Amino acid sequence: MTDSSNRKKKVGLPPGSIVYTGENPKHKISIEVFSYNDSVIKKENYGEDEEIDFDTSFRGVTWVSVDGIHNIPLLKKIGEHFDLDNLVLEDLANSTQRAKVEEREEYLFIVMKLLKLNLISKEIGYEQVSFILGEDCLLTFQESPGDFFDGIRTRIEAHNSKMRKKSVGYLAYTIIDTIVDNYFIVLDEVEMEIDRLEAKVINDSDKEDLQNIMTLKQKVTTLKRTIGPIRELIAKLQSKGMTEYFNEDIKIYLTDLFDHGTIVCDTLDILNSRVTELIQLYHSTISNGMNEVMKILAIISTIFMPLSFLASLYGMNFKYMPELEWKEGYYAVLALMFVLVLGMLTYFKRKKWL
Repeated sequence: MTDSSNRKKKVGLPPGSIVYTGENPKHKISIEVFSYNDSVIKKENYGEDEEIDFDTSFRGVTWVSVDGIHNIPLLKKIGEHFDLDNLVLEDLANSTQRAKVEEREEYLFIVMKLLKLNLISKEIGYEQVSFILGEDCLLTFQESPGDFFDGIRTRIEAHNSKMRKKSVGYLAYTIIDTIVDNYFIVLDEVEMEIDRLEAKVINDSDKEDLQNIMTLKQKVTTLKRTIGPIRELIAKLQSKGMTEYFNEDIKIYLTDLFDHGTIVCDTLDILNSRVTELIQLYHSTISNGMNEVMKILAIISTIFMPLSFLASLYGMNFKYMPELEWKEGYYAVLALMFVLVLGMLTYFKRKKWL
């Protein structure tokens, strides 16, 4: 079943209906409960069929990482434990959500898109990452398992880690910052792809280039639609109403993160403009090529006009044409034709038409 057919299941359903809209998964859901404070680290892993032990008495930060959102009964079970309303659970299971921030009564709901670049095919994959940020607890939901956030876990587990002294808001910031930093890697690759295609269009354009340009334009458009709202999202995290989740110590990091989000949005605008210019460059190159062909044909026609005139002149059937009686008349006409051709070629060359 495709992503599109899964989305059709939601048509006509009332708000709060929890339906998974992504592609049919081939993996089971895995859950990691990662609890830590300045002196203690606890890590527990669970399968989707196991009973999860949430230690509510732990004093510190608890990070619940859920890899997989296709098991609706499990999502409902997690929702019941953390008192999540059905509208949030509906959005968690809907993998086509736009990046956003929603403030609920006791938690913050954040949706972002994670970009995955295939280094071989250069294809870009999109994965939804959702956050539930509470007082001392952070829940993250990913569509598929992966090691994208392992670097953050390593930082937490490091000896004398500064992260273990920070609040849960700092953990949320760190994850968001990691996602945004990855945007730059993908955007740099897209920019290099534009550079390569631009050089090819200029030096050796062919019919396949237009198809490649349109594919690239679709890629940039999808990127703009998917990660374009990041600046708006970060700006909302900086607002005064978010101090409950992001204290003053984190504000400076959010300011830096906002700068990164601004650069991402500006880069998207530049890439979009460059692709549009690349389309114009392609059409201009094709048009110039046609003009060159027409110019060569026009020059050839111009050269043959006096030659055709001479051939027609001496091909007339008049009885008295003195040149026809000349012994060297044939060679004289050929020489005249040669001089005319050479003269016109020299003239065209000086005019830089050739």
